[in-house]
Amino acid sequence: MNKRGRGGKFAAGVAAVLFIGVVMGSMLMTQWPAGELADTDNFQLGVTMFNTYGIAVLMVSFVLFVALIGGVFIAQEEEEK
Repeated sequence: MNKRGRGGKFAAGVAAVLFIGVVMGSMLMTQWPAGELADTDNFQLGVTMFNTYGIAVLMVSFVLFVALIGGVFIAQEEEEK
């Protein structure tokens, strides 16, 4: 049987809903600039990503990290007693 019980599942659900709410709220409240496509080099792209869109890059990296940890957790074999 699951070691976490109902309380753990409820807490995980609440955390997931709060996380999705924060992500969606920040996406909807951000003023996204609209403009023409321009020729940029790699340095300008990096500066733009981490200065202008730093929070969005950090949020995406956090989501990918959590997905990686979840994949490792799911891939673990359970111990048989």
